[in-house]
Amino acid sequence: MKKAIRGFFVMLSLTLAVINVCSAQTEIKLPEDSLPAIVHNELHKKYAHYTVNSISKKVDQLQNITYKIEVQKKSTVIDLLYDKQGKLIGKEKGKVYSYDGTEKSRSPSSPSKSNDGHNH
Repeated sequence: MKKAIRGFFVMLSLTLAVINVCSAQTEIKLPEDSLPAIVHNELHKKYAHYTVNSISKKVDQLQNITYKIEVQKKSTVIDLLYDKQGKLIGKEKGKVYSYDGTEKSRSPSSPSKSNDGHNH
């Protein structure tokens, strides 16, 4: 009886470990020429005058594939999310502030507060 219970818990532990591994989402950085043609074409139709900063491919636990692409034009940065059929399914705008020409940080979503007596 103890062997049966121990065997049950071993199998349960292994099953949970496999479920945990399978539910993980993977993200892979890609060069622009690795994008599917349909995604590449849609990107360059609407964002031809933007610079592509980064591209990543995400695969979720259900094997759904999305492409996250960060584009920039001057101080405007846009994160785009495309599905594998080239449909834009998400978009988020932000601004980049350059301090020394190499460092980038996104602006906070809420206004900054300072103690200089002015509303910014």
